[in-house]
Amino acid sequence: MGSFTIGLDLGQQDFTALVVVERLLVPPGTLTVEGLHRLAGRMVRPVEEYHVVHMARWPLGTAYPDIVNDVARLTRRPPLSTDGLLVVDRTGVGTAVMDMFREAWRDGRLAGAHQPIGVTITGGEHGNGWNLPKADLIGAVQTTLQSGRLRVAPGPLVDVLQREMLAFRQKITPSGRTQYESPRREGEGHGDLVMALALALAVPNTIRKPDLIDREAPAPVP
Repeated sequence: MGSFTIGLDLGQQDFTALVVVERLLVPPGTLTVEGLHRLAGRMVRPVEEYHVVHMARWPLGTAYPDIVNDVARLTRRPPLSTDGLLVVDRTGVGTAVMDMFREAWRDGRLAGAHQPIGVTITGGEHGNGWNLPKADLIGAVQTTLQSGRLRVAPGPLVDVLQREMLAFRQKITPSGRTQYESPRREGEGHGDLVMALALALAVPNTIRKPDLIDREAPAPVP
C-alpha cells in the first residue's frame, strides 16, 4: 500500500477542489519487484510514482463548514483514515477555516496519519516553512508529469483536470519573475483541481514509506 496526500484548494469566488494522491514505490522500467530484488547491490533503485485516486469539486457558494464535514467524512474512509495527510490552501481564507479543520482533528471527526497542514501560496521565488511559492507548486506537477511518474485513475473529473492543465500559462513579468495564470471561464474551474493536485505533490505524505509493488494502473479510492 502507498501513502496518501489530500490536497484541498479552498475557493472564495472559485470552486473548492480536492485531489487525493497515492505515493507508490515501483520498479524502474519494465522490471518487476522480483526482478529488482535479483539486481540487489547493482544500484538499481525503485521509482516513486504518484497516482491520482480521487477528485472532488464543490458547487460555487458551498459553505466552508459543509466542506469541512465532507472532507472529514472522506478522511474516515480506509485507507485514508490511517495513511492520509490533509494539506489545505489557507491563502485566501486565513486561519478561520484552518481552525475548523484543526477542531475536527481534535474532536476525532477528521482522521489521518497527521494533523492537517495549512499552506500559504506566495508569489515569491523562495519558500519559508509552509509559505510556498506558486511556481514551486506548479513545478511539482510539471516534474512528475514530464517524468512519466504521474498517473490518473478514471473518474468524472479527469477531463476537467486535463483542460485545466492545458489552460495554465507561464508568464514572465517585466521584473523577471515567473507567474502562472489560468483563464477564468464560465462554468469551468480557475485551475482549482491543478492547485489541489499541486498541494498534494509538493507536500507528499512521507510519514510512512510505501510498500514496493509491481507497476499497475491507478485505482480509485473505494
